[in-house]
Order: sequence, then C-alpha cells, then structure tokens
Amino acid sequence: MRIAIFSDSWVPNLNGVVISIINEVMNLRDNHEFVIFVPKLKQTTPFKIEDVPIYEIKSFPFPPYPGYNIAYPTLRFTHALRKEKFDFIHCHSPFSLGYGAILSARVFNDLPLLNTYHTDLVRYSGHLIGGFQAERFSKAVSQAVWFYVRSYYRFSDVVITPSKTLQRDLIKHGVSPPVYSLPNMISRVFFRKTIDSSKDVKFQDELKKRFKIKPEHRIILYCGRISFEKKLEVVLHAFKKVEEKYPAAFLLIVGDGPHLNSYKKKAIDLNLKNYAFSGFISHTKLPIVYQMGEFMVTPSDTETQGLTVIEAMSQKLPVIGVAGGGVLDNIEHGNNGFLVEPGDISAFSEAIMTFLESDQLRETMGKNAYKTALKFSQDGFIALLESAFQKTIEIHSSKKS
Repeated sequence: MRIAIFSDSWVPNLNGVVISIINEVMNLRDNHEFVIFVPKLKQTTPFKIEDVPIYEIKSFPFPPYPGYNIAYPTLRFTHALRKEKFDFIHCHSPFSLGYGAILSARVFNDLPLLNTYHTDLVRYSGHLIGGFQAERFSKAVSQAVWFYVRSYYRFSDVVITPSKTLQRDLIKHGVSPPVYSLPNMISRVFFRKTIDSSKDVKFQDELKKRFKIKPEHRIILYCGRISFEKKLEVVLHAFKKVEEKYPAAFLLIVGDGPHLNSYKKKAIDLNLKNYAFSGFISHTKLPIVYQMGEFMVTPSDTETQGLTVIEAMSQKLPVIGVAGGGVLDNIEHGNNGFLVEPGDISAFSEAIMTFLESDQLRETMGKNAYKTALKFSQDGFIALLESAFQKTIEIHSSKKS
C-alpha cells in the first residue's frame, strides 16, 4: 500500500509528532511505500529517509510558537498531490498541511483518511495566547477550539490518539468519526543492547565534566522540549526546596526549545546551585543520558502521551509526573512513579525527596517502570497501526456502498 503522510511538524524539531512519523515509516516500510509532505524549515542539511520522497512545502514562521511554520499552497504542492498515486492518507496535523491531506483525500482522490490527534489543542491554545499566564485564557478559548476540532476531524474516516485520556475528550466533545487510542512506540534505540559500554561511559564523563557534575551528586532528570506549556517553573521551584535539604541533588534539564533562555534566567533568579541545561542532545544518545539519572520529573499537564516518560522508564527510571494529560495512562502512582496535582510545588518537592530518601523504593519502582515501557516496543505498535489502517479502509469503503 502506498501511504501519504502529512504533517506540520518536521525535522529539525524532534518532538513526539516527528518521532512517531519516523518510527512509523522505518517500521512499516518493508510492507508499505511512503510519501511525506511537510513544511520547509531552516536547516543546513535536509532530512532524508532512503527511498522515501519527502516534499518540503514553502512555509512561513508561526510567531506565537517559535520553531513551527505554516505551509502554504504552491503550484508544486498541488502538482505533487495530483502526480503521486496514493492508496491511503495518514495525517498527523490539523493545520495547514492537514487541509492538504483533506484536499488530497476528498477532492483530488477518493481515499481512506486516518488522522492522528497528537496535541491537546484546547490546553495548548490557551498557552499560545496567554504564554506563562495561560490559565487565565484557557476557558475563554476552549469552546472555539473544540468547534474547530469537530469541524476539522469530521472529514476523517478514523481518528486515533496516543492516549485514552485524549480519546475520551474527543468523544465527549462530539468528534464524529470513530476515535481509537493507539499509543506511539518509542524508538528502538531505547531497547538496543549496548555494544561498547566504554563509549557510553566516556560520553557520560564528558557531560559530567562539562556541567560540573561531581561523583557525589545524585542526578534528577528532565528531558523534553523547553517551552512554557511544559511548566518547568514547577520543577525549578520544587528543586529549590529539595536543594536546601539535599545539597547533593543535581537537576539536569535535557532538551532545547523556544523558552530555554527564559528558564535559564528563572534558575538564576531562584539562586539554584546544582543544575544544568544541556541543550539539544542527539536522540541516539538519550538512553545513555537517562542512565545517568536516578529518576525523571515531568511537570506538564498537556502531554498527549509523554514519550519521554516511556523512554525514561525503558532505562529503569521511575517518573514523577502530574495527574493530568496522557501521562495518566502510564504513570501508576506508587508502582512505577508518583503523580501529584498540576502546579503543586510542595507535593512535587516531597515526591523528589521521597525518592532521594529511599534507594530501595526507587529501584523497585524502576523495575516496574521497565515493565511498563516494554508495552511500547516495536512489535505491538506495528500490529496496532496496521489494524488502524485496516479499520480506516473498511469504514471508508462502507461510506461508498
């Protein structure tokens, strides 16, 4: 089957959407052919996948969210839609190229259309309008956003979401096509056995030297995009409390994003001592980085699935998260991590200190976390996605009969 993929997110942004697309193509390419339509972004070397045509559509920056662009129709784009012969369309975005997918599926062709709802648009829209004051705007925009979501997804044959939480939200708010939950897999690098551990140790030693991490330090990890909806201020304030009681604690914040400098300034204002912002680290090196930590923290309540949560668990790290968003599907309070209420700095700091106080508890939860991560391996993902393809084809065919 020849599958066209449409997405408004693409390399060099390595977010959950982009990673899930790359995983899809790399793991299903033996059975299917793929063509990809994405916005053209500024990067020195275009990202390529062997034998997979990638059409980069002209785009312009989206100022409220640096790093994202809005693609716009060109003659080359419409020519490509007519020229390429697809059997199936899988769309990963409800914005400009999402409408390109609808155009191809409903106007230029008559094709099954599967849409993946990756992002909790209601919460994210509040953040885009309100920035760090997002809570003041969330209620005001939610009705308009739900109207948009219903209007856009009605053109789909099937909608899938990475979490059961999002699935329930879409059904509750009247999204008309069938909605199914299909968690994204994590990259195979997180289950790959180490071939040369000496290289891993050398890389860890280099990081420790660069960020002045001492042998006695106990590393607490955050890994993910550095942007205001991730609510890293909660972690920074919580760590301030932790540092006062546990001077050996060290907070390592891994990742890049549009608000990196704002959070660096926040850490300075709080007079934090043992911390570092690593900036971007290659995806293939992340398992080695996770192995440096004792546990991971994630304060965001807007995660659709939280791939970094599963990545950390694959390296036997328990996770402290919040009782909101897609992480609820994966963090089991008291089993493989802790859940606290969104924005509760005191509860977050107490959970961190609980892990610092008990190695046995942390190790037991780490083993349970690894068992959770195994559910997101390659084989299960391929079977579920193939099943979603088949269901989409069946529903599309039934509409025609």
